[in-house]
Formats: sequence, structure tokens, C-alpha cells
Amino acid sequence: MKMDFRCHTVFLSIAVLTLSACGKQKTSLSTFEKPSEECVADIVPKQFIMRYTDGSIKVVRAESTDQFLKDHVEHELSRVAYSEHDYFVHASPQIKQQTTVTSADNWAAMRIGADALWSSAVRGQGIAVAVVDSGMDLAHSQLAGQVLVNVDESGVDSAGLDKATNGIDDDNNGFIDDYKGYDFVANAPLRGDYQLHGSHVSGIIAAAHSDNTAGPQAYVQGIAPQAKILPLAFLNQIGSGMMSDGVRAIHYAVSRGVRVINASWGGPVCSKSLRDTVAGLSAANVMFVSAAGNDANNIDRYKEYPASLDAPSQITVGATGDHDLLANFSNYGSKYVHIFAPGQFIISTIPGQAMKSLSGTSMAAPVVTGAIALLLSAEPSATVAQLRKALYNAAYKDSYFLNACHGRLDLRTALAELRTQMGK
Repeated sequence: MKMDFRCHTVFLSIAVLTLSACGKQKTSLSTFEKPSEECVADIVPKQFIMRYTDGSIKVVRAESTDQFLKDHVEHELSRVAYSEHDYFVHASPQIKQQTTVTSADNWAAMRIGADALWSSAVRGQGIAVAVVDSGMDLAHSQLAGQVLVNVDESGVDSAGLDKATNGIDDDNNGFIDDYKGYDFVANAPLRGDYQLHGSHVSGIIAAAHSDNTAGPQAYVQGIAPQAKILPLAFLNQIGSGMMSDGVRAIHYAVSRGVRVINASWGGPVCSKSLRDTVAGLSAANVMFVSAAGNDANNIDRYKEYPASLDAPSQITVGATGDHDLLANFSNYGSKYVHIFAPGQFIISTIPGQAMKSLSGTSMAAPVVTGAIALLLSAEPSATVAQLRKALYNAAYKDSYFLNACHGRLDLRTALAELRTQMGK
């Protein structure tokens, strides 16, 4: 599956023609998106992004903006839609961390009623979910079997070598040995998790289990335990990454046929590449789930990105606690925070066959991602618009969810609501 950016190309072409008609010639400088003051601190030194009219991007190193425009943009000006600085992004920080635990209360799965679908044999089967994060522990007993493998990089090549490790791009997709995800930090096959964030997020979504009832267990109960995870690393050991790598990971995820992308991270407002990439996901019918952030801010006023993009296929998630109140750290906003989900004291998988309790909207977002995987498993032809409306209409409403327009995620009636949206 490839993202269709033709609508964006047409729009940009019209804009260029209009400029020419007004006597303003398209130049390398006119394509460059200048950063606002609030974004300057997040600029990646000497690194730039070129976005072409077909929607693809190219990352370029140059000593200065002038050199970048002269040596790169000018040579491909007819193909360049726009160019910009690259920016740093960061994982949404965990607010609470506890020592490694030996049992999981799985209160999030209980609270949202995930077992209402498990007991009907709806467990995420057939659905692929991308976790664009810090990677994943590929050896963890509850995650090892959950990885979306690339079948075109499996088996034996003509020389008798394992395609997964032969150092060859067997499927000609531009990524060598991308058998189990990919590491965009190192531009190499994924080997694990740079820290623990991606493994924790992945476990919330799809940690393997066979229960039909949610409850306290000696293991994590993933919301969609038969969904497949495509782990894509672009955040490093300190939870920092580059916007260009995040955008590349999103493009890659769509090419691999995922239906949902989880983004538990944030960055500056200035990246037009991120805006257009997320906006383009609706054409591919791919959901984009973003964490609202942990600054206790109203992001209608103090915007966070990608949380405040409000793209057609996006759901931005705030966090509630185990008493079903808005978590004191969670961002909120009647326009940009679409729904809340459990995000406090969430026990999930981490590297080393272990579990850990973490809190943050980084934990709330994958609860919603897992819920969407369940709904898509039951109704694979559902559109992003139908999914959004079903989740909103089925949400639990409470006056404690201040400035929240839809309420807290509740799966007990969401499937019936989705089928109503689909006219069934």
C-alpha cells in the first residue's frame, strides 16, 4: 500500500502557477519554510528536508541554509514542493515510574471493557499497527510473536543465505533486511529497543494473552492480543529523535499496510513535512493516534505537535487515572484532545522479560490504538471517519473530564456504534 499524495501535488502546482502569473518566479528561497522563533531551539544543525511534489522526502546535510538552497534545492527546483529545517522531537515523558513489578492489574483493559470484544473472539486478528517510537524488545515472551514480519525478506535467497540477514534489499523497497521492523536512527534492521518506551507502548497495544476476561494477572493483557506490531525506531537512548526520521517511519508504515499508527511523542510546530504526512494518512485510510502531552496544558491555546494537528484520520488522547478522573498531568482541550483513556499506573512490557508501571499520555494513546485495532478486526472495511465517530459516540461522559469534547474511551458499546456508522 502506498500513500496517495496526488491531491497535495495538484494544490501545490496550482499555487506555483498563481505565483508565476503574479510575476513572482519560483525560486529555491521561495520554497523554504522559515522557522518561527519558538522552533529555532529544536532545529537539527546542518540538516534539512526536501519534500517533492509526489509526497516523497529527501534528507540533506549542508553547512548552511544558503548552501542547502544553492547546492540541492536549485538543482531540483521543478520537483521540489517545499523545503525546511529538520527538527528534534522527543518521547512524551513518563510522569511516574515505579520499580519493576511481578504482576499486572490490567486496570486499563478492565476500565475500557476490552473483554467485551475478546469474549466475542474479536482480538485484533488481521490488523497491523505501527509503533513509531524507540523500537521494541523482539525477544520478550509477550512480544516476540506479535511482530509483523516482512515475508519478502524471509526465506532463503539464491545463494542459500537467510534473506532476513543477508545484507541485501531483497524486496527492493529501499530498506535492507527489514524483516522485523526498522531502525531509522541507525538506518539498519531493528535489533531491539533503544530504551523501554517503545516496548511499553507495544505491550499496551498487543501483549500476547489468551484471556476472555480482563483482570489482575501475572502478565500484561494487551488490548488487541492478536494484532501485529510493526516496531519502528526513531527515538534514541535519551528519547530524542529527528522529525525527518519520524516522517520516514510513517511513510514506511503505510507502505507495509498498517491500519493504525501510534505516536507517543511530540515536537515543534514548524514541521510542514509532518503536517502534510499526517494529513495524507486519511487518503490511505490509516488512523493516527497521538499522545496529548503531559504538561497539564490546554493545547487549544498552548499547542503540542503532532497532538494539535487535528488531521482527518487523527485521534489525540489525554489520560485518566484509576479513579476515572482526568490525570493531573494530562493536557486537555475541547478542540484538539479528542478522547481520554487510562494513562496512570499502567503496567506493561519492558526489555528483559520484565514489566513496569508508567504513567503519561504516552500510555493512554496505545490504549486507544489497541481499541481501534479491535474494532478494525471486527469491521475491516471501516473508514477513519466511521471509527472516530463510533469512538466518540460510545465514550463515557463525565463532568470531571474538563474541556474534553468526547469523554473517556469505552469499548462496551463501540462495536455496535461502529456498525451503526457503517449502516449495518
